[in-house]
Amino acid sequence: MAKILTNKDWSLIKRFGRYFVPHKKWLIVSLSSIPVTTTASILFLWLVERIIDDYIVPGDVTGLKTYALFLAGVLLLNLLFDGVYSYTFSKAGGLAIVDMRRELFGKAIRFPMRYYDKHPIGVTLSRLTSDMESISESFAAGILGLLSESIKTTALVGYLFYLNWRLTLVLLIVVPLIVLVMRYLRRKIRAAYDESRTSLAKSAAYLQESLNGMKTIQLYNAEDEAWNKYNNLNQTYCNAQNRSNVYDSALYSIVEGITSVATALVLFYGAIQVWDYGYTMGVLVVFITTLGRLFIPVRQFAQQISTIQRALSALDHISHLFEQETEEVENETKKEGSSELREIRFENVSFRYSEDAPDVLKNISFTLRKGDRIALVGTTGSGKSTIIRLLTKTYTGYRGSIQINGRELRDIPLAEIRNMMALMQQDIFMFNDSIRFNIALGREYLTEEDIQKAASFVYADHFINQLPGKMEYVIQDNGDNLSKGQGQLISFARAISGNNELIILDEATSAVDSLTENYIQKAIENIFSSRTVIAVAHRLSTIKHSDQILVLEQGRIIERGNHDELVSQGGKYAGLVKTWEEKNTDSSLSE
Repeated sequence: MAKILTNKDWSLIKRFGRYFVPHKKWLIVSLSSIPVTTTASILFLWLVERIIDDYIVPGDVTGLKTYALFLAGVLLLNLLFDGVYSYTFSKAGGLAIVDMRRELFGKAIRFPMRYYDKHPIGVTLSRLTSDMESISESFAAGILGLLSESIKTTALVGYLFYLNWRLTLVLLIVVPLIVLVMRYLRRKIRAAYDESRTSLAKSAAYLQESLNGMKTIQLYNAEDEAWNKYNNLNQTYCNAQNRSNVYDSALYSIVEGITSVATALVLFYGAIQVWDYGYTMGVLVVFITTLGRLFIPVRQFAQQISTIQRALSALDHISHLFEQETEEVENETKKEGSSELREIRFENVSFRYSEDAPDVLKNISFTLRKGDRIALVGTTGSGKSTIIRLLTKTYTGYRGSIQINGRELRDIPLAEIRNMMALMQQDIFMFNDSIRFNIALGREYLTEEDIQKAASFVYADHFINQLPGKMEYVIQDNGDNLSKGQGQLISFARAISGNNELIILDEATSAVDSLTENYIQKAIENIFSSRTVIAVAHRLSTIKHSDQILVLEQGRIIERGNHDELVSQGGKYAGLVKTWEEKNTDSSLSE
């Protein structure tokens, strides 16, 4: 068994074996059943030998009946403990998989947002579903099945040595050949399963992406292109799966052929020993009987090698998720209200997304005090959203200093940051649940009055009260039964309800409908008048009332001041305002 599994395989087994520890009582019962079933197998063979040599050949029918009852009792005992073994190990394995699923999902919801920026959701979904299912179906039963069959096979071989060591050596001639075949095909099977799991994840990722973007695909008549791409990905998965099936079938067939050769050798050599060395017929019958019982585990062993390789491949992929860095959770509490905000200070902050990439922020410096309203303005790629990502600790590794209330940002727990700030983004997500849930998001400290006040504050109550069920109205398919503006107002209420001191508007109104545009503008004015605000590429009608406007270009602040000051300077901001006035529309200054 050790020869079949590599050191890496064993490290994976040991690593994930810890999930069995809390359920060790079931595992102990299961393992305790193996010696009983093994002993019963040996006892069965011994009884067969005795019955043939002592009773069938001499014709003693009375003794034959007695031993036949013993034989039936042994078979029932074996059947009973086989059932106990199967049930208790399946129980332990099932509970271990549940714990693994629970822990992995717990980690997934704490992966930093930058993880989901770089990894397709479908790949992570495949790891959490199909890979976990593969482990659930095959890993537990395969590993312990391998152990059980190894013990039984070893015991049977030992008993055969006791009966006739010469005949047993003939039997063992084929063992090295079986081991070599298993070791060779194991590598092929593992490589095929690795490719299969990877291609399945890519296929799932594209499927998820296509379903999310189905409206766009249909709008631009891109159905054929989408189908072709998915078909290619699916065919790659199919080819890899077929290769694994070929190797799996080859392993089983070769082992079956080798065991047939071994059976023929034993029959030939055993007959000679009965004739020439006077061995009893009972010994030969036991050997023939044992051949079937011995090579059934060997054939199962070959099948379980494939099963285990499939599970180990899935484990290998999932292990990367377990190794993924998660967001800090120390001191994380859900508190009513929020951490007090007095001052945020950026001093010569520079940042790049990777070591080999250029800086996207270059020596950014500004100060935001409680009650201030700062607007970040600039063209796409100027660094506005990167400032927000650093401030919310979505990304770290900045150079320079970012201080909140005199404390360096990197030293402040993430939970404290989230208690202090609320981020409103352009892309909002609505859960398939009631409006009340989508505003509160399970924050137990929020009362019904808090939820109602938040909805009223952002004017969301005007349309909520017109819906059937009002706050109990169920949002479907990420807000498809609401307008974009209505969904935006609910997201505003969600942010306001937590009483966070800093509100960050990250292009939060770049795509709204005209029906609720007036309410949205009033909601923003309320937010600006009552909270500390950082607004990114917001509408000019609100930006011009900001205390300070920072104009960014290529990662630098090239202008700063209020609306009147910047217009009088006749620089970049003044040009953006002129463009807006020519369009005569309340468009975003990022355009």
